[in-house]
Amino acid sequence: MSSREIAELTGKRHDHVMVDIRKMLNELGLHAPDFSGTYKNERGNTYPEFLLPKDLTITLVAGYNVKMR
Repeated sequence: MSSREIAELTGKRHDHVMVDIRKMLNELGLHAPDFSGTYKNERGNTYPEFLLPKDLTITLVAGYNVKMR
């Protein structure tokens, strides 16, 4: 799941989700570049995002919302 999708799902700002993902990956001893990607907005500008597998998505989202656990 992309970090933008996680931000939309949880109602958080994308830049805050990006910071949280970096912290989570660091604490788990994983390398952020392994999960890095980019997207283009409607104007054609390219921005960074993370693309997480299901297990890391669940780990992150579980920390945001008790109901989603």
